[in-house]
Amino acid sequence: MVHWGPTEPTVELARRLEAMPAVTEVVVVANDGARRPDDVPPATAWLVPGANLGFAGGFRFGADARPDTDVYLLLNNDVRLPERTVVACLDLISRPGVGIVGPTLLNADGIHPGADRLTPLFAVPRRRRRGRPEPADVAFVTGAILFVRAECHRQVPMDTRYFLVYEETDLARRAAAAGWRVMISPYQAWHTGGGTIPSTSYVYYSTRNRLWFARIHGRPWQAGAAAVWLALVRLPRSAGANLLRGRGLASWRYAWHGLRDGIGPLPSADSPLPDEPRPARWERRADRARP
Repeated sequence: MVHWGPTEPTVELARRLEAMPAVTEVVVVANDGARRPDDVPPATAWLVPGANLGFAGGFRFGADARPDTDVYLLLNNDVRLPERTVVACLDLISRPGVGIVGPTLLNADGIHPGADRLTPLFAVPRRRRRGRPEPADVAFVTGAILFVRAECHRQVPMDTRYFLVYEETDLARRAAAAGWRVMISPYQAWHTGGGTIPSTSYVYYSTRNRLWFARIHGRPWQAGAAAVWLALVRLPRSAGANLLRGRGLASWRYAWHGLRDGIGPLPSADSPLPDEPRPARWERRADRARP
């Protein structure tokens, strides 16, 4: 688990995982620098990196500390993952050639939030996936719950430059290009949506990283079309909706920053921007501007 924020959900999920015979060890990477809580299970490893490494960086930090495993399970702390689903996903990823597996993920309303495949613009809207009775190949697996074969991780490590959002989509695309299958199990898990990512940060990273993803994996016209769509359709529509609901333009401003950074210089693989997390700089400015 890549941890950030209150420790209670992380500790509770660690307890549930420790009780599963199929899980050999639980490792928490505290990206926020939190000390090990007194109530965390004794067998759980609590690692504190020297800085906030982002989602992919936190996963790789934990994986590097445990190189002798066969399969890594990367997950948020706001999920419900039954043991039968863990066993089914481990069985699926043990098949020859399967590198990445996810459960059929439901949100709190029972809706499948995943996608079968990306649109030609490598951006939302994505084509939604319907639940299937059998395992299926898909374009990507959401990072909320992600099983990664260790051999696949060593060959195609998660790219840390994204910092947050889209790194699992990028991983799945590169893994497939390297010959690995990316699959979904029909066994279910639930994403409750109680995570600790500020909404403005999510808006920034989802906007910026859509464009980075399109530039890395698409053709120039696709990246350009995605940028135009965001600038002329998505951002104005979002701004109008927020104003009508009395929410102001804070989210729009972060999306605008994401658009600018998305079309700006593209960092090389595994080279996050030096001032990550970037939304923190605008949050500090907003705090100083308040009376």
